Amino acid sequence: MSTSSNPASISGVEPPEFELRAARADDFGFARRLYMNSMKPLLMALDAWNADEMEMAFRSYFIPDEIKFVTLDGRDVGWFQVSETDHDVCIDQLYLIKDVRGQGIGTALVKSIISEAADQDKNVCLSFVHGNPAHTLYRRLGFRQVSEDDTKIHMRYETRQAG
Repeated sequence: MSTSSNPASISGVEPPEFELRAARADDFGFARRLYMNSMKPLLMALDAWNADEMEMAFRSYFIPDEIKFVTLDGRDVGWFQVSETDHDVCIDQLYLIKDVRGQGIGTALVKSIISEAADQDKNVCLSFVHGNPAHTLYRRLGFRQVSEDDTKIHMRYETRQAG
C-alpha cells in the first residue's frame, strides 16, 4: 500500500511515498533495535528503564501477524502493530526511525487506521510513554485521554456511537 491511498496530514504536509509490508521472521532484530532505541530515553527520563523487563516485554509484544513494516525507497524505516477486540482497533506499537519522523508518515498511518476502524464500526485505542512527542499528533487527530499511570497515557478515538 502506498501513501496515495492514505489521506494527507492535517498540517498539510504530504508524506513521502512509502509502502507497507507484512512482518517476516528476519524482522525481529530491526524491530527490537528501533523499539529499544525509542523506549530507552523516554523510560530513563521517568526513572523506569529496566533492560531485562523491556526485553521480556518486547518479546511478548512482537506478534508478526499483527505487524506491518514501513518501507521508504526500498528500506525499512519503521513498523507498527495493530490488534483488535470486538469494539476497538488498538495501535499497540508505532515506531519510525529518527530521520523520517515529522514527515507525515505517522499521521498518514494513524489516519488510515482510524478510517479502517470506522469502516468496521470500531473505536481506536492507543497508549504511549509519558514524554513521547507523538502525544501532540494524537491530540491533533482527535484522540482523547481516558487514563494514565506512572509511565503511560492511554487515549481513545471514538468512531462509533455508544450503545
